[in-house]
Amino acid sequence: MKRLTVLIHQQHPYHQLTLHQACNAQGVFDVRLVDDLRTIPGRLQAGRAPDLLMLDQRMPSSAGTALLQRLRAERKVPALLFTGQADSPCHDFARLAQQQGLWVVGELHWPLSANALRMILQRLDGITRSLPLHSRSEVVGYACR
Repeated sequence: MKRLTVLIHQQHPYHQLTLHQACNAQGVFDVRLVDDLRTIPGRLQAGRAPDLLMLDQRMPSSAGTALLQRLRAERKVPALLFTGQADSPCHDFARLAQQQGLWVVGELHWPLSANALRMILQRLDGITRSLPLHSRSEVVGYACR
């Protein structure tokens, strides 16, 4: 699983570090942290685009909605993994992302389950190795059901 590239945004620095260390423990070492949601679209275009974007369900509502809209407009969109629990059904970013046709590979709640993260990373690693970027969402959407 050393091939995956992960970009993490969390509201709390402690959660960012926890996810970074959890990815490292699973053999994923190309992990980057981002503090400002507005910089994520630029990160998708610069250098090697991440395979996975880990986002906090409790990111600010307007910023989270704007980010999902920007991601939907991008040509290369990574898989999305949401952490934590939504504050309300109206602010459930995982559900909103799925409704917008974005590729959501899962949701992890706190405290973090290392086993659940491992299964998501393994599944994602297997899919990203064998498929071109433009066809990933169709296959993963089917494979994850």
